[in-house]
Amino acid sequence: MGLSCGARCAKGFLVTFNLIFWISGCFIFAVGVYLLVDKEKVTVFHLVTEPGLSYALDQYLAWALVGIGGLVFFGGFCGCCGAIRENRALLVTYFIFLFLIMGAELAVGILSVIFQNQTINRLGELSTLLKEEYGINGQTTEAFDFAQTKFNCCGIFGPQDYEGSNWMTQDLGKGDIVAKTCCILSNTDHLDPKPVNSSWCQSDKAAEHIAFRHEEGCLDKLDDFLRNITILLVAIGCGAAALEIFGMIFSICLCKEV
Repeated sequence: MGLSCGARCAKGFLVTFNLIFWISGCFIFAVGVYLLVDKEKVTVFHLVTEPGLSYALDQYLAWALVGIGGLVFFGGFCGCCGAIRENRALLVTYFIFLFLIMGAELAVGILSVIFQNQTINRLGELSTLLKEEYGINGQTTEAFDFAQTKFNCCGIFGPQDYEGSNWMTQDLGKGDIVAKTCCILSNTDHLDPKPVNSSWCQSDKAAEHIAFRHEEGCLDKLDDFLRNITILLVAIGCGAAALEIFGMIFSICLCKEV
């Protein structure tokens, strides 16, 4: 028995939807990989990684996006085959995949908001981390240097964070009172910073260093950086989940007529 006009429309819409679905899967997969491999984000994430964890909380969500992107490919295949062959079993499988993917995407969006609060709270502890590990732990030192170079800032609350730090008490800066990346630089390489005027940057006289050293702490700029990532995760999680609802509706309509 032939399909009704409404079912044929649902079939056409379902095939079209799957093309969009696959594209969205590619995008979700790409964003997940980007958050995991982008040097800037990986370096900043190191600063807010909770003790005992291998990754920052947002990086775990990025791994979830990679997994969701992979599920989209398989689910879309079931949807296309089910619609073209008018196979009820494949359409039911497709519906279940859409439901699971929608739940996973909503979870990413919700968890990103929950994790944001934990991550932002972690920022307040970075001043202590700087005092204890800057100049001692290579990865932590690089992360602070990168942040100070990228955001044109110094320390977490300001240059005073270096006072009494292990870096200063152990004279790891060889007489410097702040990291070279706190200075106004003639380049943008945090691994090989070149201050415009190193001696004046390191001066303890405000009249001399004020024009050659960043006085603002990195706290607010790191906060903005991490909040923007949260907005991206929420938009992807909730936006993609809304998209799945249409696919579920089309698959139900077609399944009823098969």
